[in-house]
Amino acid sequence: MILDLYEELNKRYRGGARFIDEVFVSEIYKSSCPQLTIVDLGAYEGEFSFYCLPFAKEIYAVEPDPVPFRIMESLVTRHQLEDIIRPYRVAIHSETKKGLLHASGGGGSAVANEPDDKTVKVQLYTLNDFLKENSIEHVDILKMDIESSEKDILVAPDIGEALSKIDLIIGEDHGYRDLITKVLTDNGFVVTNDPVALVAKRQ
Repeated sequence: MILDLYEELNKRYRGGARFIDEVFVSEIYKSSCPQLTIVDLGAYEGEFSFYCLPFAKEIYAVEPDPVPFRIMESLVTRHQLEDIIRPYRVAIHSETKKGLLHASGGGGSAVANEPDDKTVKVQLYTLNDFLKENSIEHVDILKMDIESSEKDILVAPDIGEALSKIDLIIGEDHGYRDLITKVLTDNGFVVTNDPVALVAKRQ
């Protein structure tokens, strides 16, 4: 829909010269845009991170599976987005330690307890340790879509400190809505009654 609108504007403004030059090249309205710090857990090939580009100051894109990670990293490099998007091939979990990831290469990857023919080594961090490691003092948006590991992140002993730095959490609950709601509510969030997406705002 938005691309159709841009196409129409492109045709109306003398072949796009004024619209493209002022809004996208010169970015005359840039100062009116939010400049947010975003942490994208389960970044996959970067879809959500790329969606956030118009209103992001910095994006920490976390994807432990090496196959989609390489694709995301190459897109970030090819489009010269390194100053905004910072890719990390690590996993956020309940402990900070070396671990294993069942890497499907095509979505659905998850931290594993035992090795198999699809496991790869990965560095695990608690959310709080990841924020500290990267000197992230405040997060405007935390996105979580990590194939049921949301529950593991939220039972980390230092999760309260991490959540105190976050304003908005969005993502999926993968069937753990009750647990997630309790932890977030106990830490000062209001979880909206959205049947599809997880949306939690700090009070």
